[in-house]
Order: sequence, then C-alpha cells, then structure tokens
Amino acid sequence: MTHTMRTLLAAVVLAGMVSGPVRGQYGLAPYCQILDRIEDPIWEVYFGYMTNEDAKEPDAGHFGLTEIGARAGLYYYRTAGGDLDIQAGFDTMYFTGGGGIGLPTQVTAARLDLDYIMRFDDGYALRLKMEPGLYSDLRDLGWRDMYVPFALSGIHAVRSDVSLETGVAFFPGFDRLVDPRILLRWELGDFFLLDAGYPGSRLVYRPALHWGFTAGFDVQQHMQYRLKRSDDRRSLRYEEVRFHLGVERIFAENLLWRFEAGHAVNRSLNFERGEDYKLNDAYYFRIGVGGLL
Repeated sequence: MTHTMRTLLAAVVLAGMVSGPVRGQYGLAPYCQILDRIEDPIWEVYFGYMTNEDAKEPDAGHFGLTEIGARAGLYYYRTAGGDLDIQAGFDTMYFTGGGGIGLPTQVTAARLDLDYIMRFDDGYALRLKMEPGLYSDLRDLGWRDMYVPFALSGIHAVRSDVSLETGVAFFPGFDRLVDPRILLRWELGDFFLLDAGYPGSRLVYRPALHWGFTAGFDVQQHMQYRLKRSDDRRSLRYEEVRFHLGVERIFAENLLWRFEAGHAVNRSLNFERGEDYKLNDAYYFRIGVGGLL
C-alpha cells in the first residue's frame, strides 16, 4: 500500500492505529467486524404497514403506507484485487389514500446492489457501492426513471472487536445530491453488538443462539421517485426518521424471522416542482423472513 493511499485512508477513516494486527478470514487482512461479520440474510422478503395520519396543511387529507419488498444475492466473485457482491431487490410503498394531494398509487425502487471492496493487509479497505435501477411510480417507464446512487467509503479494522467506516453517498439527479455515511461497529462482549452512525444506528442483544433483540433508528432523506410524464410535479421525495424495536428468531438453522415496530417522526412529502407537505407522526410495523448461509 502506497504512502499516498495510506494518507488518504487515514483522513477518510477517523480511527486509531495503535492496536496490533489480528488476522481474520480474508487472507492476511485483519478481522473486520464490518466486512467479515455476516449480519444480514442472503435473501429476504418483508411486509410493512404505517398508520393513516394527516398532512399538517389545512387543505390536505390523511393517508397511510403499505410496504412490501425483497432482495436476494445473485453473484459473489473474489479476485486478487477485491470482492464483488451483486444483489437484486425492490422496495415498494403503496399509499392508502391520496391524502387530497394527488399521490400516486405506489412508488418503487427496483435496483441492483453492487458492492465492490478492496482490502489491504494493514486493516484498511476501500468500498464502492452502487444501486442502479428504477426509482419511479412505474408509469410511462423510460430512461428518465433510471438513477444510479452510489457511495464511496473507507473502512478500518481498529481492533478485532471494533471497525469503522466513513464516506459519502451521492445521488445524481436527485434533489439532494450528497449525504454522509458513518458506521462504528463494536462487538460488546458475547451478547451485544453496537452499530452507531448515520443514517442509522442500532443495538443488538443476542442472549441465545436463535434469538435476537434490536433497538435503533434510521434516517431517510433521499428516496426520490420519478412521476408519470403527465404529472407536472416531476418527482416525489419522501422523508422520515424511524425509531424502532425488533425481535429476530432463527428456525431450522437457516431461516430467519424478523418483526419490527416503531414510531416515524419528521415526516414530509416533497415534490420537485410542487408543494412540500409536512406529515404528522405515525406508527408502523414490519415483518419479514430471510435465509442464512
């Protein structure tokens, strides 16, 4: 690793370098909690519901959200230069009622998730994530509905139990172009795992092999969807912050069931060429099932 690259990564990854190397499962690279610890299933489907609430403007009505989504791993390839992980997935929000503001029936993000990681022997890594796909109400589909959000980040395995990732996400074509990415993953003993950062944080407690409990929050500020050509407002952006509690249960060794419930605050709907609407807080739940390696 060159001196220039080391200096760049040290500036991007704000982590100490005082710990000794701890060798992990990736060749000579130290074990990294972010890269080597598998926390998500290889495939997953989910269903969610958010309560009907009013928009705060006096001329608007109320509406709720129904969510469905899925994702699955397609391809994993390891080379001497790095690892490429390809997944496919979609997330759809159905609006239960137009709220008096002419909402579309649904909006969808149907995309590929491309994750390329280049690791170095001293515990550093570079990551490029891309999510090309359709971000649209799925009416009058065309190239105008295609977007390619991506993120660049640096990762450092500080110790065998602590890893840090910092970077920037970019959203070309969206109203909000950039957003920071920060994640500190800390294995707190045998039962707790802390993911602290932005846009989301969570604390995981696993008292037994097949049980897990979670608490955390997620900030959503950039999901934007192209509307049909006849809609002069052009695109819709939905924003919220979710605080949630969850439970996980593993069945038959490789089947994961999840349930999550919580409170959504700081909600808003923003049209690119139209009005912005503040929404009342709402409650939601989400249930899903996935497969483990």
